[in-house]
Amino acid sequence: MSENNKENVSFEKEKKTYTFFYGILSGLFMKLYRVRVINPNNEPMDQHFIVASNHTGAADGIIICAAMKNQIRFMGKKELFKVPVVGSFLRAIGCYPVDRKKSDIAALKNTINLLKDEDCVGIFPQGTRKPRVDPSTTEVKNGVGLIAARSGADVLPVAIKSKSGKTSLFKKNYLIIGELIKNEEFDFENNKGSEGHQKVSDRIFAEICKLWTETDITNAK
Repeated sequence: MSENNKENVSFEKEKKTYTFFYGILSGLFMKLYRVRVINPNNEPMDQHFIVASNHTGAADGIIICAAMKNQIRFMGKKELFKVPVVGSFLRAIGCYPVDRKKSDIAALKNTINLLKDEDCVGIFPQGTRKPRVDPSTTEVKNGVGLIAARSGADVLPVAIKSKSGKTSLFKKNYLIIGELIKNEEFDFENNKGSEGHQKVSDRIFAEICKLWTETDITNAK
């Protein structure tokens, strides 16, 4: 394990804490958000990876964590970690803070180190919530391409979709899991720098949009 992570939280202790709360809360959240998982067998169980998803609402990270079998670690805005109890809970289950008001190099390095330590990390390429819109009409940041390049991790595209266009309590929310994209497919030898990372981010998000567009939930149960 990298020194960076040793300074944060004991990996074994965090894993046990996550497993404990996952066992208690995942089923509850799945029911509260009426989550339906499409193509669950696409989730790898024998490796680490980046989960990349469109972002429709505040509960997206919760839905992804509850619906997937791997422990998925997410960044959270630093203000959340200052809230009593909430901040301690988030850290205990492996979340970590990011300053969204500036380019947070420390959070970026932490993400890369986590992936190199063979953790799974969740990323929203849009950078912020874009509810009730076709995700293909939104802008994508180059962060997921940069992180894939620096970490060497594969990417699992997933799409969150609901009839309202935003994750909501007591209404059906669908998590559509795509096929894993191997890191070598991104051809980072020819996709270097911010422009190359943007191309990779665009490609990843195109896969997410394809899942979102091609999955008809009109009559889905």
